[in-house]
Amino acid sequence: MVIVHNAYNDLKLLIKKYGYFADGPYRLSAGETSDFYFDLRRVTMHPRGAALIAELMVERLAGVDAVGGMESGAIPIATAIALKSGTVRAFFVRKTEKMHGRMRKAEGCIRQGDVVAFVEDVTTTGESVLSGIAAIEQLGCTIAKVICVLDRESGAQERITSKGYPFEALYAASDFR
Repeated sequence: MVIVHNAYNDLKLLIKKYGYFADGPYRLSAGETSDFYFDLRRVTMHPRGAALIAELMVERLAGVDAVGGMESGAIPIATAIALKSGTVRAFFVRKTEKMHGRMRKAEGCIRQGDVVAFVEDVTTTGESVLSGIAAIEQLGCTIAKVICVLDRESGAQERITSKGYPFEALYAASDFR
């Protein structure tokens, strides 16, 4: 348990150093403005950040066949988890369906019938997560849970759980405020 506690604290320090900005205002993807912003791509694409996220999330994925989420935030997270686990496959969901080739909305190593964990770097309202889940469920997959690195505490947890999906966040915005 000490190792996990250290991983949790180490990742929190990386988020503070590279991914947390309190010099707003910032416009969020949902349209509102905020005096603080989390740019977790600066952490999920950092070698130590990716390793720590994978370490903390892999232990929460018992019984999951594949892990992924919306482009582009979930791609480095799902890839790090796949590498760390050695058995959990990775995928991502496009914001819009590809109009050439196989014309798929979901890409990567996902198959009909998979039990899936949906991952995200930052959740705000949960709207993009639910959109991505709908695309994955159309493939005949079951969503076991939604896990994000950080929840902004702006309604995502409530919206996602109200649809029947278990939700976990490694951190909340209030952990940094």
